[in-house]
Amino acid sequence: MSHHRWLGILALGALALAGCGKTSSLESPAASGPATGSDEAAVAQVVQSNPDFVSEPVWQDQTPTTVEGDAQGFAAIRPLRFWREITQIESDIHTEFGNPDPNGRPTLALVTVRRHLHGSFNIVAGEVPVGDTSRVLVRKPLDDLWTRKVALVRMPAPDDTGLTRWHLAGTSGVDVRTRAGQTRVLSLRIEAADMDTTITDPLELHRLRHILRFVPATEVRLTATTADPSDVVLFYGNDLRRRFKNNGGGTHSFVFPVSTFPGLRHFGVDALSHDTLFDDALPYDSNAWIFAYAVIPIRLPAGN
Repeated sequence: MSHHRWLGILALGALALAGCGKTSSLESPAASGPATGSDEAAVAQVVQSNPDFVSEPVWQDQTPTTVEGDAQGFAAIRPLRFWREITQIESDIHTEFGNPDPNGRPTLALVTVRRHLHGSFNIVAGEVPVGDTSRVLVRKPLDDLWTRKVALVRMPAPDDTGLTRWHLAGTSGVDVRTRAGQTRVLSLRIEAADMDTTITDPLELHRLRHILRFVPATEVRLTATTADPSDVVLFYGNDLRRRFKNNGGGTHSFVFPVSTFPGLRHFGVDALSHDTLFDDALPYDSNAWIFAYAVIPIRLPAGN
């Protein structure tokens, strides 16, 4: 089994970043250390100009998901469908500059985007046993932490003027986890016709040119491993919201068809604790990994 080609130079550079970063609002990233004001402004502009590589459309989608399959254990309620309702988002962005050139100006920037999501996890449930036709709405408090990293490099401008420009060079996946939650995705294996890669850290950086790529209509097999064999694992993306097959032993599998239209897409793998869905009294607990992938052909941002 091969592993994804991670962004070695940027990951190493991030470990040696000079100075300490600042936290600011999502609209105005800032940093300290060797960066100039023009570097800070340029990095902020690049980040804001590439929303598809910074944000994702999966997590805040409030489309209800139908619960398929049985409870695989004790169930206090019989969930029929669920959705998340995000009512408040607190965002910040932390930028660190490093790897200075001979003039002391940074050539690397590592941007960490964090969002604190508040709201509710809503379940329409039937009573146990199945013959009861009554319905109840269960609302559980939602308190999720959303994190993604992007990397930028400062490179010579293509017009031979001697100037340099900041370019988006790499991105991580997205990690979303319930604050103080225990549910964890441990790994995700991705298999396709010409791919077999396993991811163990969704926040590890990879180059944009090495982003997951598929030809249109490819079938992709996902195998998620979670810490608790009773977890319920779901797939989000490509207009699908489906449950993985629980294979036992903490592994869960699902096959999804890639879109027939070229462009950048995202898919998410969400592990919910068994009690999140099947017990009306116990709290919501989730961990999701979300990744960008390209349906080729695709044009990447300038500099890649």
